[in-house]
Amino acid sequence: MLMIPFIQMFEYISILDFGHGQKFGERGMMCVNVWDVTEANVTKKYEGGSVFLRKLYTDDISLSCMELFNGHRLGIGDEIGLYWDPRTSSLMFKLISHRA
Repeated sequence: MLMIPFIQMFEYISILDFGHGQKFGERGMMCVNVWDVTEANVTKKYEGGSVFLRKLYTDDISLSCMELFNGHRLGIGDEIGLYWDPRTSSLMFKLISHRA
């Protein structure tokens, strides 16, 4: 699970301001699509019920996409890029570097 502080979600990932009618459901969850663009020539799409955003009681947001996270062996200290692409209505993910 990737934790995204509330303020950063609005500053850098404007998914909540896209106006496509998607909203957090009654359990505070929203299914999303995530594209892994780490390797420009080999993009991979993650979608379905196992890929979702969850609004936490602190108003922070968690992103769950275990297949992606496990595939890259993500851990604390890894640097990633993440942004909302309004053209595809998807989150775009890129692994920038692994921790030392």
